[in-house]
Amino acid sequence: MGIIRALVESADRFRDEKVFKELAVGCDYRPINWVIEFDPSSDKLSLKGRYKEELIRSVPMRADRSGKVSKDNIKPNLFVDNARYALGLAEGPTTEDAFKSFRKLHELARKTLPKCADLQSGDATEKEKAKKELDTVLAYLRLSPQERKKRLEGAAREESNKHKEGNNFEKKSKKETKAKVPDPTDIVAFTTAERYPFDGDLARLFWKQHLQRVCSDEMGVCSTCGDKETKPILRILPFKVRLFGERCPLLSVNTDEQQSFGSLGKGQLGNSPICIECAGKADRSLKFLTQLDKDDENKEKSSGRHAVVIARDDSKGKGKQPLGNQIAVFWTKEQLKFQVEDGAKRNFEDLARIPIDEFDEIPEDALPAKVGQCRALLEAPFAGGRDATTLPSNRFYLAVLSPNKSRLVVREWLESDIGSAQGKINRYMEALQVVHPDGRGVWWPPLPAMMEALRSFTSVKQKAKEGPRVPALGPDVMRKLIRCIYTGSPPPEALLTRAVRCFRVPDPPTDDTPQGRQQRERQMLWRMAMAAAMKLILTYDKDRKEQKAMEQLKTEHDAVSDYKQQAPYNCGALLAILEAVQRRTSSSGRGVNTTVVDRFYGAASTAPATVFANLINMATKAHLPKLRREGKEFFSVRSQEDAVNINDLMTEACKAIDDAGGFPPPLTPEQQAQFALGFYHQRAELNRPKRQPKTSTTNKANTTGGQV
Repeated sequence: MGIIRALVESADRFRDEKVFKELAVGCDYRPINWVIEFDPSSDKLSLKGRYKEELIRSVPMRADRSGKVSKDNIKPNLFVDNARYALGLAEGPTTEDAFKSFRKLHELARKTLPKCADLQSGDATEKEKAKKELDTVLAYLRLSPQERKKRLEGAAREESNKHKEGNNFEKKSKKETKAKVPDPTDIVAFTTAERYPFDGDLARLFWKQHLQRVCSDEMGVCSTCGDKETKPILRILPFKVRLFGERCPLLSVNTDEQQSFGSLGKGQLGNSPICIECAGKADRSLKFLTQLDKDDENKEKSSGRHAVVIARDDSKGKGKQPLGNQIAVFWTKEQLKFQVEDGAKRNFEDLARIPIDEFDEIPEDALPAKVGQCRALLEAPFAGGRDATTLPSNRFYLAVLSPNKSRLVVREWLESDIGSAQGKINRYMEALQVVHPDGRGVWWPPLPAMMEALRSFTSVKQKAKEGPRVPALGPDVMRKLIRCIYTGSPPPEALLTRAVRCFRVPDPPTDDTPQGRQQRERQMLWRMAMAAAMKLILTYDKDRKEQKAMEQLKTEHDAVSDYKQQAPYNCGALLAILEAVQRRTSSSGRGVNTTVVDRFYGAASTAPATVFANLINMATKAHLPKLRREGKEFFSVRSQEDAVNINDLMTEACKAIDDAGGFPPPLTPEQQAQFALGFYHQRAELNRPKRQPKTSTTNKANTTGGQV
């Protein structure tokens, strides 16, 4: 099943949603700059505006209209258009032709109205209302240019931005200009004292039939709905979706010189015929699904109920790449809920969004709230009732979209069974999650944070000045990760080599100022994301016990872990211990300008046998005697209540290395990742959160290990 069919078959699920109902077939949200209100009982009119992106309404809009107005490119809209069409406010024959086409469209609507099919009871009033609205508008449009201009300039001006009861639009910036009449490019809407005419059911019905007539050439059978009855088949899709500031068509229409998929221009839908009903459902469903939540300032966030922005193009000027923007859209064919412990029900999309959505905030002493929510959903059963009976036929869909001026690019399309998707998400989470660098808990980094960390951003006190050291991973890596999360395909190997490379870059020192603490927090999150990426590659195909064992240094599954018995992992842990010893020798615990990690991590993680003898010799002769004299040999660790002697930790690590065959020769990239995780886990073991959660115990020794 393709994305269009999935959108069409899912449309009934969204029919009661506000956005879906407002977006009738062929309608789109657009800002209205000016409103011309007619008084049906007289020839008076009032002019409201100029509104600058203030009245956002769902209006009839031909998305196949692009480029400059020309003799062969005149496509008016119903009841709302720019002033060139709606008022003829520009010089030249092209503007006159555009205005005439706008008037003819409304004359056609008025002529078609009596021929409408028999209306249901109560709709006769709607028919009479629509007739009166069209007569009022046409009376103005049929005036001479001089008379129209005179009436427009003499119209009553309303300075207030108050709107009539029942009008649904969002208020943005309130900014009026001194202009007395609209500019030719301003959007103008006609209205009466009662409502906007384009909100009427008959106006929407006419607009759908009009689009079907002008965008169809032949009769045929729709390949989407499969009705045996022949109907007009669209040659183009007159709809556009707004993403990242771009209005891109669902399918582009090319000229004879620009072939696409082996078809030319008007024949582009010849191999997949579709009717106006199905095309309209797909358009409305996609516009609803791509809606993002808004903050208190009415600005779009990076996620919504069914969508998450997973990549943004950070280039500027001439180097701007619209295809660098990516948004993931996900939904189920039928609504499906989980029954959580507190009795509440959560949608399946709440679970599907968590792996790819950024955390709102990360507490200093506990897990992020989304971690607990996700774990509860993964363990919760599907809710009973109708959802359970439809589970076998229900489907989960996900598309990764990018905008382009010429078309909507579908970068990834996935569909699977609901139960299978839940299992794949759980497997991905288990393989990805790892302990936080300061030991505050085990969770996973969201997908955007992991991709950001693998660019090895520079750390500076001012976040705005941070920049990437290496280029972003290609879009194919993001797509492979999406497939890994929801379909269970192997994660991309490119993650391992990039994470190993970025992990070698040391973090610059931080101070105790607020900016310094924020900088250190970002460093820890990036470090966690790098470790999680390596763990994902190493453990994704392993059993659950191995995945749990590699979350942190001490677990109940260590005895059966293959990785923890090998020399590379224990070499990494030993390096973290040696660093902690060196740091403790300074009076403050953080006074070492250059640690053994800063100087030797690269060599130790690639060829341990060449450097560890010297590092151990330096520790035993220079640092450990000083710690014994000063009584600083005991370190607090996360997994034990009592402090432990650092000599015991060194002995334990060295014994594990000897049991595995001694310090190994040059390591492969996979072994370097094992080394990095051993180092990362041991560091976290020697660090404690500054604030312990209420459920944890505080070590009475009040000693600290190395810093991350």
